Parts: sequence; C-alpha cells; structure tokens
Amino acid sequence: MKMKRMLGVCMSVLLVSLALVGCSGPTADGGESAKPENQFVTLVTGSTGGTYYPVGTIFTTLWNEKLGDTGVKASVQSSGGSVENLNMLKNEEAQLGIAMANLTLFAYEGEGKFEGNQFEDVRFVTALWPDVTQIVVTEASGIEKLEDIRGKSFNVGGAGSGTEYSSNLILDTLVGLSSEDFKSEHLGYFEASSAMQNSQLQGMNAEGGIPTSAISELAASKTSVKFIEFSDDDYNKIKEVAPYYGQFTIPAGLYSGQDEEVKTIGIKSTLICSAALDEELVYNLTKSIFDNYDEIKDDHNAIEKVTLQEAINGLPPVPLHKGAIRYYEEQGLVIPDDLKE
Repeated sequence: MKMKRMLGVCMSVLLVSLALVGCSGPTADGGESAKPENQFVTLVTGSTGGTYYPVGTIFTTLWNEKLGDTGVKASVQSSGGSVENLNMLKNEEAQLGIAMANLTLFAYEGEGKFEGNQFEDVRFVTALWPDVTQIVVTEASGIEKLEDIRGKSFNVGGAGSGTEYSSNLILDTLVGLSSEDFKSEHLGYFEASSAMQNSQLQGMNAEGGIPTSAISELAASKTSVKFIEFSDDDYNKIKEVAPYYGQFTIPAGLYSGQDEEVKTIGIKSTLICSAALDEELVYNLTKSIFDNYDEIKDDHNAIEKVTLQEAINGLPPVPLHKGAIRYYEEQGLVIPDDLKE
C-alpha cells in the first residue's frame, strides 16, 4: 500500500508538471514563451535620515513597477554614503549607487580619498539634485559662526561619507579647524538629530537634497536650533580649493521656525554605476526615471531637480554609461566629449 501511494504521488506530480508546460503561451516561432531572466539591482544610498535613502526607495519602487515584467528586481540599501557606495560598486557588492559628483571624480582619477584605490570603471547615469551644506547648531551651543565650533561637539557625518569629507574640507579651508580642534562625531543624520535634542551634541552638518528629513525632525522639536550661513567670501574661498562647489539658498519657511532664507553652498549628487553594467539595463533604468518624472516628482522635493534638462549639467569629467548616453541622445541631448569614454 505504501509503495502504491508513493507511485500515485509521483504520477500526480508528473501530470501537474505536464499540465503547467501545456499552459505556457506560444512564442512567435511556435515555441514556448520563457519567463524573463531576473536582473537583481541593488542601489546603495546613505543614512535613512538623509536624502539618498528615501529617493533611492522611490527609484527602486518605480523600477520594480515599470520594469518588473522584464525581470528587474530592484532593492535599496542604506550605507555610509558616497565613499562607501563607490567602494561597494568597485567591489561588485552593488550595481548602482548615489554619490557626490566630486567624490566620483576623485574615484575615477584615483585622487584624494581614492589615492591608491582608483575606480576608473565608474560611470555616471545622471546628475541628481544639489547636495546642500546645512550646518545646524543648537541655540544653547553659543555657536554663531564656523570659528565657534572649536572645542564644541559637532557631527561631521558618517565615517566614509561625502558629508564627512565636505565637513572637514569646509572647516579646514574657511576657519583652519581640524578634527583635533573639536569633538568630532560620526553619526547618521537621525542619530545626530536625536543627540542634539538630548543635549549630547551641539551641531551637525547634514548635506543632502532639501528638505532633509532629519533636519525637519530637529527643527520641529522642542530644541531651538539655527543655521550657520556662508557669505560670498566664504564661497569664493572654498571655490578656489574646490571648484565643483556652487552657491545655493535654503528658502525661508522650508523648515519649522526658519523664517529667513539661508545662503549656503553645495555639490551635485549623481546616480552612478560600473561600466560593466548591462547597457540595455542602464538604458531602461534611465528611461524609466525620466519617462515617469511626473509620477514621482511630488514624492520628494529633491526629485523636482531631477529633470531631463538637468541630467548632464554640473557633471565633472567622468564618462556617462553607454546605456544612459543612448537614452539622452534619443531625447536630443548633446553629450560633451568629456562625458564620453
């Protein structure tokens, strides 16, 4: 009896399998249709309290919705930011990343933080929004200008992040402060916000597209905070050392209690990948972002800046991926020679 039951089960499995095969739709040449091969895409971003992670979530959700039937399976991953993302792409631990344009250039040329660790296969997919420098301090800290950070507790950004690099560059260039001159912390944006609310931290730099969620949280809390502005002289000094910086303004009323506009500086953020990533895949990912811009532009203020007209503006001389170039040329964009391989 036991043997008969086993034979019955085997026969049932065989019949079901044959039935499933029989249900497959025919292809144009009379064969059976095949399910598209899965293409797993991991997008590495930044801390959950910044801009990279929520926008990365919007992108991956869009790709799964629009390209899922072609086998694309996209996921977002938080990280330490630009430097870690570039290293993860180089080490083939992710397929796409968000990174500051200047650090991408350093990686491509093997300079600065990437001296001895060149990533010449890094490629741009598109320019995104400006990563705006937002230096926020508590009213109780007594910090009125950058020089006052000396001896105070200040969060420069996560270890290995673009924010850490920028914070140190700004403080050194403008007021001659090194990490030994103040209590340097390396927290994520939400962790820094909480620490400031708990009187454990006196200030932070939160670079990102605006508004930045952790700053929104902090500004809406019971802790009184203010922004440190950058004068025209500050901008000119930093631009001499780092010409990729631009001047930007945080509009009045963007954050709770922020009644006046704030003059600041910033750098373009970018979507990046490796040159080895499949051309057709990159073409489709790029096309999905811009063809569906109206669907996602209201999901985060930073995405309003991610337009086709701005897709290649403000990029330093690192090549665009061939798949992205194909899409842009179809849309009539003229690609500068320094963005081609």
